[in-house]
Amino acid sequence: MVYTISPENKQLELDIQQNISTCLDNFESFCFDAGAGAGKTYALQKSIEHVLKTNEKTLKQNNQKILCITYTNAAKDEILKRLGKNSSVVVSTIHEFLWGFIAIQQELLTIEHEKKIKETLKELEQNINDNPLSKSINLIEFKNAISDEEFLKIFYNTPSTPAEKFKSMIKEYSEYFYPYLSNVKTFRSLVKIVIKKHKLEETLKQINDKKSKQVIYNPIQNRDKLENYVISHDTLLLYCENIITSQNILKKLFSDRYPYVLVDEYQDTDKKVVSIIDSIKEYTSSKKKFMVGFFGDSLQNIYETGVGILPQKNKYQIIEKIFNRRSSSQIVGLIEKIRNDNFGQQSIYTNFSNGSYNFYIAEDNFNLPSFLQEKNLTNNTACLLMKNDDITKARGFDEILTVLKKSPRFSGKNYENITKEFLQKNLQHMGWFLRDILTFIDFIKKIENDNSTVREIVQFITPYKSALTFAEMQKFISSLRKINLSTLTINKCIKKIVNIKGRISGEKILRKIFSIDDTEKEILANIKDRAHDYFYYSQDSEDSKKEMIVIDNFFELNISIFFKWYNYIFDDTKNEGISYYTLHGSKGLEFDNVVVVLQDNFAKGNNYCENFFKKYHSPSAASDSQFQKVRNLLYVAFSRARINLHVIYKNNSPEDSLENIKEIFGEKFVLYLNNKQY
Repeated sequence: MVYTISPENKQLELDIQQNISTCLDNFESFCFDAGAGAGKTYALQKSIEHVLKTNEKTLKQNNQKILCITYTNAAKDEILKRLGKNSSVVVSTIHEFLWGFIAIQQELLTIEHEKKIKETLKELEQNINDNPLSKSINLIEFKNAISDEEFLKIFYNTPSTPAEKFKSMIKEYSEYFYPYLSNVKTFRSLVKIVIKKHKLEETLKQINDKKSKQVIYNPIQNRDKLENYVISHDTLLLYCENIITSQNILKKLFSDRYPYVLVDEYQDTDKKVVSIIDSIKEYTSSKKKFMVGFFGDSLQNIYETGVGILPQKNKYQIIEKIFNRRSSSQIVGLIEKIRNDNFGQQSIYTNFSNGSYNFYIAEDNFNLPSFLQEKNLTNNTACLLMKNDDITKARGFDEILTVLKKSPRFSGKNYENITKEFLQKNLQHMGWFLRDILTFIDFIKKIENDNSTVREIVQFITPYKSALTFAEMQKFISSLRKINLSTLTINKCIKKIVNIKGRISGEKILRKIFSIDDTEKEILANIKDRAHDYFYYSQDSEDSKKEMIVIDNFFELNISIFFKWYNYIFDDTKNEGISYYTLHGSKGLEFDNVVVVLQDNFAKGNNYCENFFKKYHSPSAASDSQFQKVRNLLYVAFSRARINLHVIYKNNSPEDSLENIKEIFGEKFVLYLNNKQY
């Protein structure tokens, strides 16, 4: 069906884009707020094209560029695809760009690194004081004792050793440790802290002696290795904020090079990034040669790391777009009610009115597959689920979640880490060890795919590729393809890869993927040790046997299960008729048909959705952070639908919120999937 835009709406949309163009022409910073489906990326594209059309010659003469900052690599790729290559435009994720800008400032980076090390040493000192063993030992003697290479070899090569055997091995090495082994976990914890403290002290000494190394940003792993001068994503932003906001010369360099800065999905941008941009904007305020354009929607902020509402928004020209280009008028009308802020969102089309929505009240025994069959929702349908257990089961990698939930990193008060670190589609925020595993799976998939090129596989052997011939690389790949890795467990897969010897060896590949530097350690034991550090990072228990069972269970999972997790992370549904996502994971996507399953027992609460429906008209809702969190999530989820939306609310007794539910959805659209009537 062809949808029609009235001449009036077409002109209004053109006027909105012209307002943006006027700001660009006048170097007037602006904030472009547009609802879901409004075409924010298109507006961003047109803004860049306008600057190129009107000012590209000047940009080239002055050796200047337009800077477009994106939140994810996927967004970056989409914008580049739309624009095509142009030397006057830089499209980059914020981490990628900032490191490119700041990497040369090693003196300033070293100062920040020194500050970070000193702060970390204070924390470690406190951790040492809190450790029960520290009260009964001479720390200097203890540090000297554990610094011996033979001790470290025993200590680090036995991460999965049962407590009693570990005690025996340590006692056999030296009787000195005998009094400190009553609690193996406490002992291990203290050893690691003292070693880390010693390494950082040595690094600090290097800095003070002017013998420091270069600070390096590791884009692959969100984990600091301060003793090796390696920083993570979060630390990079911290360093950049401290450096750029305090250095006028860098603000000048930045603004002289990039007079136009356009930020995509500003609501998800880190506060530190906004702080950097604001400081540059303030520095250049009298020159009228630098401007910032923020594109986004504050109500689509569903991540805790994002800024949400733009700070100092009143200092920017506000441009709003109420038109929706994605959804039927029925869906647009509903999401406008969900916003609950009188934004005024409406369909840009005059005849896109063939959509529908329904709100179903269901009991806990609701059967989703049966519902999908009954409603004939088997094509171009997305099912958005709240529960991690439900989504992992639907996508076929629930066995991984079962193991993860047995570790302290993903259980109890840390259960939310499953969403933040395991089901996180922004790889920069994924848990560091799980990101290593994902990289490992990516390597296996490319090996298993006969269509993968040598170039695609070579990325995993970057440190060694310059010394290798094409024939050697092909031989290595051929050796791996003979194994049929996808049928193996992670354990067996690693062992098979390690057995491949030569100038390019399997072990070298694994050491790169898992960031392992020490060649004295057995590779699988080292990887498991890293897994233990990740899963049990804050624990101090004696039950090491139970801990190692969890680690072993993780590595005994079949690679094929991790393939399904990989496909979920990268939205590879292979054109399935029904696709399953979490509500968070659906952001940025659209489908003809969307089914959203709502529950109250979510995010450590028993009234997650009920709170939203109950407080829908409450004057306190505007300042209720929980209300806003749920509102934003429902808004994002519902607005994924192009034509048809089905909302299922699993609640056995919704009487207290029923009145508001009927007002939002309309009484005739509130239906019951059980015999109970309200």
